[in-house]
Amino acid sequence: MIIENLQTITSQETVRHKTAAILGTVTSVPGYPKKLKVYLNNASPYWQAVYWDRGRTYRRSLKTMDKLTTYENAKLFYEHLILAKYQHPAHLKNHVISAVNQPSKAIQPDYSVKLIASQWISRKAVKWTLRHQIMVEKRIERNLNHYVGNKNIQRITKRELLALLQKIEARGAYDVAKRVLNDCRQIWQYAMVIGVCKQDITIGLNAALHGHVVVHQKAVGIEALPELMRAIAHYAKAGDEITRYGLQLMAITYVRKNELLLAQWQEFDLERALWKIPAERMKMRVEHVVPLSVHALSILKHIQQTYPSNHFVFHKANKVLVDHALIQALYWMGYKGKMTVHGFRAIASTVLNEQGFRADVIERQLAHSESNQVRRAYNRAQYMPERIEMMDWWSGYLNKITPFVTCD
Repeated sequence: MIIENLQTITSQETVRHKTAAILGTVTSVPGYPKKLKVYLNNASPYWQAVYWDRGRTYRRSLKTMDKLTTYENAKLFYEHLILAKYQHPAHLKNHVISAVNQPSKAIQPDYSVKLIASQWISRKAVKWTLRHQIMVEKRIERNLNHYVGNKNIQRITKRELLALLQKIEARGAYDVAKRVLNDCRQIWQYAMVIGVCKQDITIGLNAALHGHVVVHQKAVGIEALPELMRAIAHYAKAGDEITRYGLQLMAITYVRKNELLLAQWQEFDLERALWKIPAERMKMRVEHVVPLSVHALSILKHIQQTYPSNHFVFHKANKVLVDHALIQALYWMGYKGKMTVHGFRAIASTVLNEQGFRADVIERQLAHSESNQVRRAYNRAQYMPERIEMMDWWSGYLNKITPFVTCD
């Protein structure tokens, strides 16, 4: 009985599972981890590959009976397995991956400051005037993109952005630094909304910058207004006579500079004595109506006859006057540091308030937005009769100082 049991045990030991490795065929793959092996078994004529990793066994038939081909196929099996399990480069550094099977670098999304800022501008520009858009683009290009435009916005630190802003302040451009910070605040908030950034690094930077100092646009006093109007009336720089009429209309209408310089004839109704500036050219994106006085109509009709154009009112050789044409004329007349184009609005507001015209009427004609949001929502009055009366009075006031001469 004992002998029979020993024979049974011996026979069980010699009978192996048909998928088990045949003794003597188990071989490591040269140059690869010892946990990767190849072998033959009784169930298949093909070589098999086996790899153990973190308590798990992976097997695959290599579909070859050639020993050298076995090694190459085993390497592919191993590398594909590792690449499927560990995708981050840091996880692959401890594994052997051949050059052929090195994972190609994935195309990284472009999160550069320049691109994110451009996307923000394109969305905000819908509510901006073209002039304001160009101004913002230039400010960002010169003060932000020039230094960190190609850098990933996720990599910009609070300290780095602060250093950039302080560099702007170092050249005395304190207001520009404030504006750039405001641009950056909106850009980073946009980046957070689209999931690019996790935090707004602009928070708190305002406290590290110099306080904002309001510098009002230069304007002469009322006592110096007659001399200014006479200088304009006699402005005779060769080839620049149309600028004289631009300054006179600026004084009469006291609109903003680009609202005047970019005026087109299609905006004017000379029969009804009205100038309707479209919303897209207004700072507050609301259409603005300017009543035209007799003197304003006279100047416009003279321009129409002397400088004919189907488009822009103020032009030279069918090209709109340059942005600095009016201020350069004031400089030429000796008013540098004394008077700006915007100063005409301040002068008109001062005189009209002193003459007792209602503040609401003056503010409406200046196209100022109501600071009180509730009042702004309900106050839609145009005050047109009062505005017409006020504009006629103002034009007559200026004409008494110095008559508007419409001859070149």
